[in-house]
Amino acid sequence: MASLLSTAVPARPAAPAADEAQGAEQALATPPEYRSKDGQLFVTMEARATKVRLGTREVEGSTFNGIYGGPVLRLKQGDTLHLRLVNHLAQITNVHFHGLAVSPEGHSDDSMRMIAPGQTWDYVIQIPADHPPGVYWFHTHGHDFAERQLMGGLSGTLIIEGFQQEVPATLPLIERLMVLKEFSPSGKGGLNNVPKPVNGTVKSINGQIGASIAMQPGETQLWRFTDQTANTYFRLRLEGTPMTVIGRDARPILHPETVPEMMIGPAERVDVLVTVPAAGRYRLLSEPTATGPAGDMFPPQMLATVISAPDPSRPPPAPLGTLTVNAPKQQPIPGDHIDAHRLVSFSEDPVTGLFFINHQTFDPKRVDVKVPLGSIEEWEIRNASEELHVFHIHQLAFQVLSVNGKAQPFQGLQDTIDVPIHGSVRIRMAFTDPIIVGRFMFHCHILEHEDKGMMAQIEVYDPKTGPMKDMDMSGGMTTPGKDEHPGAKG
Repeated sequence: MASLLSTAVPARPAAPAADEAQGAEQALATPPEYRSKDGQLFVTMEARATKVRLGTREVEGSTFNGIYGGPVLRLKQGDTLHLRLVNHLAQITNVHFHGLAVSPEGHSDDSMRMIAPGQTWDYVIQIPADHPPGVYWFHTHGHDFAERQLMGGLSGTLIIEGFQQEVPATLPLIERLMVLKEFSPSGKGGLNNVPKPVNGTVKSINGQIGASIAMQPGETQLWRFTDQTANTYFRLRLEGTPMTVIGRDARPILHPETVPEMMIGPAERVDVLVTVPAAGRYRLLSEPTATGPAGDMFPPQMLATVISAPDPSRPPPAPLGTLTVNAPKQQPIPGDHIDAHRLVSFSEDPVTGLFFINHQTFDPKRVDVKVPLGSIEEWEIRNASEELHVFHIHQLAFQVLSVNGKAQPFQGLQDTIDVPIHGSVRIRMAFTDPIIVGRFMFHCHILEHEDKGMMAQIEVYDPKTGPMKDMDMSGGMTTPGKDEHPGAKG
């Protein structure tokens, strides 16, 4: 396996190191990075219970390689990721590669494949040569316990290089990865059974609380947020200056938007440009928000402080160039022929605490939707409940056509979308990539909801051979045998 390559020379300006902080505050640090070399990235991820320091607290987390903020994997288009998962936990676990347009079968992104305690599994992820660059992430995806494992810290960031080339004005800018996480500790430092605000919550960026971010007056930086929480929404505001949103869910948006604050929900990624106008201190705040009458409330917290001051070791910042987007894959999905229209209804039962898709809870032995390869479909996602839901489908990105009946201008494809309370979202998806054949999931990415039933299974099949038999589950919630190896049929 390849070694940690965090010392590799970056392809763009790097954020100042942690020991270069201004003042006594701890500087925001980038989690350890593993970078591909000669088209390959070999890395081992050890999942284990881990004592984590969050500010003044020590809590009982679960991490990959002991890193609560999560390791960072950097790859290029056309690379192959070889990720060996070693499970030191007391329960089964696995890895899902969120947002990647890769095969859902075998040793690729098979989220139904569970790895038992003490066992090892080798993932082999072939990144297509034309895969959209951007910020993706990987996380545990075990049904019934994904929420608690992710809350403990079992996730990391995956970067496919090339986003800055698609938005050339960002090439000279310092890039900062900002991994948003939340932990709800019990009095003894464990994870609360019901992580509601009454028990207290600790929000962090890259596993740090209240860190400082060094900038020069007039400088613009590229901040790349990923919400790697199980359930939490962040309403982010930087005092004294707006933020310009230039990317969402790994893809540049075609028309950047300057906003005073922004909402980011579970699993979503947002790329923003931040410019501080003058010397001083600017707090990055997570403002109070909620997901509805039946949902969760999220209290405010100061996440970090920008310290803007001249830096004699660096040249004065140059003005930001004109924002243009050159993203050939950011095209609307053709709608001249739609092969099927489907309804996906999210609902819940407050008495049993169960969550449903089309009035059913998840069953790994049931395939809910079967789609022949080559199809283009439109789905209406309805929310029949008193709280927000987050629709996500594995392996694919989609085009949002309308929200609550209001047509949406095309800004780019995405892989998550908030579904309003008692509202609806209409999306279009192209099941046309021959790599994306097999069974995978769609679900609410609020993992409390997913774990309690709000998930379903889809199969994309080759029309020449037809779908698999209902019980012929290629990876159905199984654990690997000792004789299986990369390339074996799952």
